[in-house]
Amino acid sequence: MAHLLEVAPGVVQVPVLGAQVWLLTDGPLTLVDTGTRGSGRAILRAITRLGYRPTDLAAIVLTHYHPDHVGALPELLARLSPLPRVAIHAAEAPFLRAPATMPNPFQPHVLRALAQPFWRHARLGRACPVDAPLADAAPLPGRPDARLVHLPGHTPGSSAIYLPAQGVVLAGDAFEYRGRLAPPHPRFTEDPAAARASIRKLAALDFDTLAFSHFPPLRRRAAAAVRALATRV
Repeated sequence: MAHLLEVAPGVVQVPVLGAQVWLLTDGPLTLVDTGTRGSGRAILRAITRLGYRPTDLAAIVLTHYHPDHVGALPELLARLSPLPRVAIHAAEAPFLRAPATMPNPFQPHVLRALAQPFWRHARLGRACPVDAPLADAAPLPGRPDARLVHLPGHTPGSSAIYLPAQGVVLAGDAFEYRGRLAPPHPRFTEDPAAARASIRKLAALDFDTLAFSHFPPLRRRAAAAVRALATRV
């Protein structure tokens, strides 16, 4: 059974296939990211284990369009009624509404060409609605206490979720963290220079905890670590 980790009060990290997602439980129940295809069952089980019903899910907010972040969105929407509101940065809303337009994320060109035959099987299998195309600093649907921070570079609409009251940033793929904080991997980052600028932008915020989609969370002095990285990049 998946281990649920409360990274801060009201912020629960859920391991799913190929990634980690988060449930915000201290207001309207909100899911941040969905993991890869097939992750829906683990997410719904986690909601139940936390004492909610799946139908309590009010919103799904996505950090960016890569398949390990949006892959389970269609299966969740197929199983939920009423439907939760779906939110993503406005730059990537078209990719959910028309999955055939999703760019192949591999870098550089040679690797992208090798991966292209498989890309149509990895991206979203069907169109999904976007109820809230968000701008930088916009509040999440139903959550004026939480806001989206646009961090372009990894993808054009890559974003983090900032929870000021808890001192938490849910960073998606804006960083790598293997004992030391680093920019996102260039093999999957569309604009490394923009990604470095986004790190410098995030360094202006105050927070204690930084949670990642593919690494353990950094739970002490996270803002100081981001500021130190910003001086190096």
